[in-house]
Amino acid sequence: MNTPLRPLEYAYRSSRPLKTMLYLLNRRWYHYLAIACLFGFKYLPVCLLPVFITGIINAFTEENGRIDRLPLWFGLMALSVFQNIFSHTAYIYMLSHAVREMENRLRSALVERLQQLSIPFHSRTESGRLQAKVLRDAEQIQTLCMMLGEVGMSIIVGFLFAIILTALRAPQLLLFYLLMVPLSVGITALFRRHINRQNNAYRSELEQMSSETVEMLNMIPIARAHGLEDTAVSRSRSTFSAVSREGLKLDFINAFFGSSSWATFHLSLIVALALLSWLCMKGRISAGEIILFQSLFAMLVAAVSQLLGMIPQIAKGMESIRSIGEVLECPDLEQDTGRETLETLKGRVDFEQVHFTYENSDHHSVSDFTLPVAPGECIALVGSSGAGKSTLIQLLIGFLRPSSGRILFDGIDMAELDMRTVRRFISVVPQETVLFSGSIRENITYGLNHVSESKLGEVLAAANLTAFIEELPEGLETRIGEDGARLSGGQRQRIAIARALIRNPRILILDEATSALDVVSEKLVQEAIDRAVQNRTTFIVAHRLSTIRQADRIVVMQDGRIAETGTYQELHDLRGIFYEMQQLQH
Repeated sequence: MNTPLRPLEYAYRSSRPLKTMLYLLNRRWYHYLAIACLFGFKYLPVCLLPVFITGIINAFTEENGRIDRLPLWFGLMALSVFQNIFSHTAYIYMLSHAVREMENRLRSALVERLQQLSIPFHSRTESGRLQAKVLRDAEQIQTLCMMLGEVGMSIIVGFLFAIILTALRAPQLLLFYLLMVPLSVGITALFRRHINRQNNAYRSELEQMSSETVEMLNMIPIARAHGLEDTAVSRSRSTFSAVSREGLKLDFINAFFGSSSWATFHLSLIVALALLSWLCMKGRISAGEIILFQSLFAMLVAAVSQLLGMIPQIAKGMESIRSIGEVLECPDLEQDTGRETLETLKGRVDFEQVHFTYENSDHHSVSDFTLPVAPGECIALVGSSGAGKSTLIQLLIGFLRPSSGRILFDGIDMAELDMRTVRRFISVVPQETVLFSGSIRENITYGLNHVSESKLGEVLAAANLTAFIEELPEGLETRIGEDGARLSGGQRQRIAIARALIRNPRILILDEATSALDVVSEKLVQEAIDRAVQNRTTFIVAHRLSTIRQADRIVVMQDGRIAETGTYQELHDLRGIFYEMQQLQH
């Protein structure tokens, strides 16, 4: 039985991969002992069959051969082979159970760590790389562990058995092994370099083909609209031809390598057989021992060849351990442990001389920002691109922390709060709605276990979704496709508003929620927003100024600073920056 171990409660050390793998496997010593015993029984036929065959041949060829023992020899051979069915199955089950649990634990650890790493980490790290660590790298480590447990153990036991038995029965043959084994596997090592090089070239062409195929599929509407179908087909054919050429080269090298390895292996066996025959003629070994030592020599050659074959896979596994360490050992965590938790939030927010500068930048993205916001007040943030609106929202949510100054929730400094508890009272409707390929109900109630139908009905009405849901044959259970592909932009945005409202937030953040919508969709979404902002503190980042007429205050930002504040009418009458923005949109 494995010991209790939460995914991140261990010291992952990519610099010590073997120790890390043992820790990930998380088994007690007797589990490893049981696996080793099962492997011994499973491997028994490989070791004993040459010995049994030697005894049988000697029984017929030697003057005092014990023919009466033949039934015993055959019985033991049959028994050792038959028990392999059960010992092999049990061994693989125990090994696989431990390795699969390790793979699951490793992926869980990665996901948990990714949830804890700071938003700046995610901003500067490609999502494709993180996905590869969770999927491919974890699988590579699982493959490595299974290979070490199966092939690796066979190599070690086979090698040691062949050496020890030869040393005990014919030590003079060890010198022959020492000379012939490197020679017979040398050609394998020589060819493997060329194969690896060609494999890399072939994989590179495959990756290029995959990238260009995805690009071609995405470009089909554009190619069709401009009559460029033949051009697209020609480009794909050129890529396919390059893949075919590299694949042909790889096939040729593999064929030549395979035949050369086969010939080298069997030539070495012929040489060994010749030497063993000569020793038998001289009376130094028996006729049966020719089979024994021939088998032991083949076992040695196979063990060394398999070891060489494992090296690339071991290297991949070690690289995957290092790669996963980039996440599990990354210190860029959001520090919330041990800080004050919030059980309730009225919704008051105070920005006090807040400054923020991004890493490796000398420019203040937010500078000397001071703004008290009363509970239930609606604040609209406007300004040109780069004015600091999005950065301010990231600071408000706690994804970024002020370089100096303070942000207070109900009078408590953000730096003293566990922001995970604060975010329970905050909902965000982003410009780019993120949905998953579940039902509409699942997307709206994401993360909530029990939501009453009456509560859901109220939220649907507030988000202007009731009529749309009633038109669907399956209603709330309608599947929306990957990333909501079956929905319009307005429908997606209203589902995002419903997802935000069902949590009954005290602070609502709307980040340019209508910027990419047509007039009809914008009207429906705006009506939903007007209902959503009632009785809760709201921050609206707006591009279209007509959508923020009802805001209690509008904050105009310029170069990270507050340039103007006031109501819609006050700023219009001021004839300043806000007025100029209005004129540009008319």
